[in-house]
Amino acid sequence: MANYTIETKPAFSVLGLGTILTGEYMEMGQQKSAFWDKINSDKLLDKLNGLNDNQYAVNEAINGEFHYYAGREVANNSEASTDQRLIEFPAGKYLVVKASADNQMDVYNALEGSAFAEVLPSLSDYAYVGGPNTSFITSKDDAGVHGEMLVPLVEK
Repeated sequence: MANYTIETKPAFSVLGLGTILTGEYMEMGQQKSAFWDKINSDKLLDKLNGLNDNQYAVNEAINGEFHYYAGREVANNSEASTDQRLIEFPAGKYLVVKASADNQMDVYNALEGSAFAEVLPSLSDYAYVGGPNTSFITSKDDAGVHGEMLVPLVEK
């Protein structure tokens, strides 16, 4: 079983640069990877002033479309310019999954896989009913890239 906890988190916001993903699950994974390659090679996150240096990957369904963002945590009263989206996460219970991997995309994939394929189906007292979820890099060291995923929950 994945390394996870259920925690009460304060409200927070992520200012993100986004794309819309299309197609099947495997195609979306390739699109996410290509999107992060562009974000990293063009150093686009350096243009976002955040509260910390953590890199956030946000999944959000809007009007039947699957949106994906790269971003940074910002103050809750921040504003987004036309090419950005302010994604607000409410205070409440969150599934917190932790993982490590060799690189950024592998840790994001490990977090999403553990959260959605392993942990959420096994929860008896909580459910994910939608809303944005996010993974973020907490640190990098000789052992690899370390991260967490936050998925909002409601009590059943």
